[in-house]
Amino acid sequence: MIKIVKLTILAALIFTGSQALRAQETKPVGFFLKDSVKIGESVPFIFSYKDKKNRSVIFPDSLYNFAPFELVSKEYFNTQSDDTNSIDSAVYYLTTFEIDTVQRLSLPVFLITESDSIPNFSLMDSIILDQVVTQMPDSVNMEENSYYRPVSLEFNYPYFIIALIVLGILAIIVLVVWGKDIRKKIRLYRLKKGLEKFKTGFDQQIDALGNDTTKANIEKTLKYWKSYMEGLENLPFTKLTTKEIVLLMQSSSLEETLKSIDKNIYSRATVSALQNDFEFLKDYTQDRYNHISEVIKNA
Repeated sequence: MIKIVKLTILAALIFTGSQALRAQETKPVGFFLKDSVKIGESVPFIFSYKDKKNRSVIFPDSLYNFAPFELVSKEYFNTQSDDTNSIDSAVYYLTTFEIDTVQRLSLPVFLITESDSIPNFSLMDSIILDQVVTQMPDSVNMEENSYYRPVSLEFNYPYFIIALIVLGILAIIVLVVWGKDIRKKIRLYRLKKGLEKFKTGFDQQIDALGNDTTKANIEKTLKYWKSYMEGLENLPFTKLTTKEIVLLMQSSSLEETLKSIDKNIYSRATVSALQNDFEFLKDYTQDRYNHISEVIKNA
């Protein structure tokens, strides 16, 4: 098929060349090799020019505007000469995306002079557009359909991922700018809730001493206090003796109270005395809580 096309083009060039040699005027010859073309289809445009031998001429190249066509490719042929004249020939493969029924083209050769170049145009040739799509009517009867059609809902993963990224960036910004203050507030909130829980449970333990002042119950109440202090002070209160606690906390009133409780564990004591000792421990715990809270706020 390609060989047939090339032979046809060669025959057309020979024909136009002989026409140009016989012509009295030196006007380029240009024509389409086909009568019709489809949109986007490539069509050959034969172009030749006869002039005096050894005279410089320039054919259109890829920078030339072939409107309403667009250049696909080009092929130049060797110059044919006799004693006085020369013929230059080329084939331009063009395509169109315009919708005009008839489309026309005329190409120039540029004659080189000492100071300028003079365009010399071929006669206009035309080609018919082969319209594959028929023209639509002015009015179209549209069919109405009001029936409900269920559409499946799909999760929008791209937007979900974008939202996660944005939230992550915002979280990082919040932590960088306000992270320290946020951590302080969280720690203070937990300390406050822990103290409230301790007071509620400790009051119940003290009230229980009114009915039971046995060694086991006194030790249970003291251990409850030590467990809370262990978390508050970050010290192993539950594993320390009274002497060791006093050395760490450096409080004479705390020392006196703890020794009184230890004494009451092994001897009979009045309920009021025991309850007063544990009320002191509750007040002491409140003071330590206030001190630690201030340290955190000022950190």
